[in-house]
Amino acid sequence: MKLDYKVKIENIQQFNIVLKSENVKEIIISRDSFAEKDLIKLTNEIKSKGKSPWILMERISRFEEKPMDLRISTDKLFEIKNLDGIIVQNLDSFAYTLRKINKVANENLKVELNYTMNCYNDETKKVYQNLYNEKRNNASIVPLLFTAPVELNIYELSEVGYDTMIVYSYIDTMVSANCLRKNLAVSDTSCLARNGEFNEPTCKYKFNFENVYDFSSYIIDRKGKKLHYKTYCKYCYNKIFNTEPIYLLDKIDEFKTLGAKFARSLSTYELHEPAYRIDFSFETENEVRDILNKKIPESFTRGHIKNSIK
Repeated sequence: MKLDYKVKIENIQQFNIVLKSENVKEIIISRDSFAEKDLIKLTNEIKSKGKSPWILMERISRFEEKPMDLRISTDKLFEIKNLDGIIVQNLDSFAYTLRKINKVANENLKVELNYTMNCYNDETKKVYQNLYNEKRNNASIVPLLFTAPVELNIYELSEVGYDTMIVYSYIDTMVSANCLRKNLAVSDTSCLARNGEFNEPTCKYKFNFENVYDFSSYIIDRKGKKLHYKTYCKYCYNKIFNTEPIYLLDKIDEFKTLGAKFARSLSTYELHEPAYRIDFSFETENEVRDILNKKIPESFTRGHIKNSIK
């Protein structure tokens, strides 16, 4: 049976491959990895190919740092007519979205809470749902959506019910505001901060939405395993990822045996199958193709799908 995936991308090489894939129905553009001026262009291109464009909001919002620049930039995000949905990753972005939700260009714009919002049970979901219902005029038509937390096992997930499930992703184990790229630099050419492009102590590209200087590499832990990291200079933070990706694409048929209750809607209690999401971050073009073709990685983890955290 053919499945249509929901895929997150973080660079133009990944975008070009995913855009051509017949198995991808929805494409999520990671906002922290693209210049603001490119978001409209990419969204229109996705729409022209008959796919659904989404934008994943930043992991750490910086409204207090440069409030006018950030607010103007985020306002423009909501003015993109072809945008079908946004995924919120923190409370600041959620609060800002609720203030603007009735003025969006697409009145049916979907709003989804990412797994980083820690919606582990129905009570938590109700809190977010009530806040959303109070602010959005057409909440009954466009309900709030939820991504399944990666910490819950399959039985816990089926009891609560979610709209999206991540079936491939390098999960970030740490988000940090100190610059790993600068701290790990060992020569004058290994870091922008050391070759004169950055003005210390304040980077001149900090919060510049039209210039993206992402950089990825890895560090070695005490067991000799690689921990990939990536700097997101647009919002001035870093992510350190798990040594292995979660891989569950070959387990989707098993999830279906639990029934459609797995994606029970909290607002309507209608039963439906969840969307299956693939997250790409620093993967190469060949790795992207392999995952889309359901090739199992040499090293991977099942996460907590069988055994939840204790």
